[in-house]
Amino acid sequence: MNHKEVFSDRSLTRSLARVASVSAALGLALSLASQPSVAETRGYIISWFATATYIRNFKENCPQDRNKGRTELDTRRLIEIGYTREQATKIVSTGGPILGVQYEARITTNAEETNGKHVSIYNYPDTTKDPNIETVTGKYAYGFDLGGANAAAKFEDPDTHQKIDNQLWRAVGCTESFNKTPPGKPYPEELSWNLMIDSAPAWTLQISGADLSKDGPVTLTLDRATQHLERDANGDVEADGTYIIEPHSSSHNVFQGQIRDGVLTITPASLYLQGELPFYLEIALRDAHMRIEAAPNGKLVGYWGGYLNWRNYIYMYTSRPPNGADTIGLFWAVKKMADSNPDPKTGENRDISGTFRMEALPAYLAHTDGKIVAVAVHDRGALKEVADLDNTPVKLTN
Repeated sequence: MNHKEVFSDRSLTRSLARVASVSAALGLALSLASQPSVAETRGYIISWFATATYIRNFKENCPQDRNKGRTELDTRRLIEIGYTREQATKIVSTGGPILGVQYEARITTNAEETNGKHVSIYNYPDTTKDPNIETVTGKYAYGFDLGGANAAAKFEDPDTHQKIDNQLWRAVGCTESFNKTPPGKPYPEELSWNLMIDSAPAWTLQISGADLSKDGPVTLTLDRATQHLERDANGDVEADGTYIIEPHSSSHNVFQGQIRDGVLTITPASLYLQGELPFYLEIALRDAHMRIEAAPNGKLVGYWGGYLNWRNYIYMYTSRPPNGADTIGLFWAVKKMADSNPDPKTGENRDISGTFRMEALPAYLAHTDGKIVAVAVHDRGALKEVADLDNTPVKLTN
């Protein structure tokens, strides 16, 4: 090959290389143009969690006021172990704010196994007599339409005005323990939560989307962290901390959802978060729904609803006696109001429709290798600001 042929061949090679390079660049540009913009992921930690309450009109909810307060509860408990009403009233009126240990011990062992041995009523609540406490007959409760067939049992959600299923609120809403509005929690959820968060792994939440400043599809992810929540100098949960997401966890949940008209909702699916005593051992919802809005400084406020195992729910109450709650009354009310998943042998419903309220604060979330996967953002993006709540508690009679 002479020098002219070599030169010609090299020129052709360079020309083909330039064409290939231009084609590759054009293909890459077209490929990038066809892809959505890089997703934005915001991180949060669940800073507040409790059974959703609605008590703005207690007289409408519980017109008989039959359950009354702690005085009536303790009087009834003493009558159940053999005291007359006169005797019980005297014991309660002359004692302190709580019953003496001698009375609590007798009340606690006021049940028998089939062999006649005395056992704790809190370990064997099925053996007790149903005190038939008053349950909610009012119109409103927070929640979601879970497809419950009993139209007469449905409430109206005060925010969405949709017909919803929340038999848990019907069961517990007339007791003094649940006479709370946020930031207060029902007792003993208040006590249990404040004890748990100083030692148990925190729950994390991520919201991802192409542009969270406007309505559109999102992905919501729930996990457990490897460390507990951090408090600030006032004892409140602190925002903007960094939390490591627990790897390979049974508490990993991914939901597809959307933000529409400023409200984040998800496509219903199962939800599972491992809890810790003395709080709930788990938050497990079948057919889980969510509705999330924003509060000032980037905080999220929302409701999670679905069907939950009623025995697992009430265990937090029966496992911590005496806790100021009407434990046995709550047990029987929740058992009677259960409205889903009947046992094939007994026919007893094992699940109950219910709703929890949650709050979440901005936080940085990372994997165990240190890679940040979600950032703390303090503007509310496309989420609308939640309406102010009437936080005035309703005083129950004694």
